Amino acid sequence: MADDEILTVAQVAAQFHVTPQTVRSWIDSGKLKGGRVGKAYVILRRDVYAMVEQAASERQHGERAPWADERESELSGAGGSSGPGALWTGAATATALVPPSLR
Repeated sequence: MADDEILTVAQVAAQFHVTPQTVRSWIDSGKLKGGRVGKAYVILRRDVYAMVEQAASERQHGERAPWADERESELSGAGGSSGPGALWTGAATATALVPPSLR
């Protein structure tokens, strides 16, 4: 497959197992380059590769999305415990459900 192959939103969505709206959101946010031909978007395969490489690079270098810290604090629970069992209210039940290697 050539890097300059033209893909549709539906093809990219099927490849990533997401909805076409998600792909359009990636284009609107600038995460994925795409152009419009009439009412339809077209995406070059090389731009899909570039998006994947960018995401892998960010993940490898530990870069986080700006909202990640905010969401992490919301999910950590009121008690300050951040272990897997902290998501359940009954701590005794929670620790019984969490394998010892994860406690």
